[in-house]
Amino acid sequence: MSEQKETRNTKTKMIIIAVIAIMLIIIGILGVVIYQLMHKPDEKQKVERQVSEGLIVDENYNKKAAEARFTTDMNMVWTFPSGSAVSTNAQIGNSSANMYECYFEVYLDDDEQTLLYSSPVLPVGKSISKLQLDQVLPDGSYDAICTFHLLDDENPDKELGTVSFQVSLMFIQP
Repeated sequence: MSEQKETRNTKTKMIIIAVIAIMLIIIGILGVVIYQLMHKPDEKQKVERQVSEGLIVDENYNKKAAEARFTTDMNMVWTFPSGSAVSTNAQIGNSSANMYECYFEVYLDDDEQTLLYSSPVLPVGKSISKLQLDQVLPDGSYDAICTFHLLDDENPDKELGTVSFQVSLMFIQP
């Protein structure tokens, strides 16, 4: 009887080991499947393309904007006599090294980003003759942002990009 018990115990142990092994294999397979589902690579966004004279053109790509460069002829500290909105020394221009017309806006670098000036369109190589802000500020030094907007030469209502410079506005007694 003792041999039968021992054989039965051995068989029971083997069955338990086999069941555990099968369960571990199933858990492993489920783990791999779950991992792959959770780490599924994002499907690439479909890019609309059109064929034009044998070339593939990406509709979202603007070569002009990507290649647009900007250089300005300007100083960074603009002085205004006390009580005046007209600068005595501001030099701001669209360098002759550029390819596109532009205009610029001057904002007070404060919480409201107050617009102080918006220029007319400046052709390449031209500058403004005088800077007159839309408002006079009290005497003192102010940080401002001068943002240039580069315009498409074929569609002047379309911007190719912007570039901003920090400038200082000095309102002082003459």
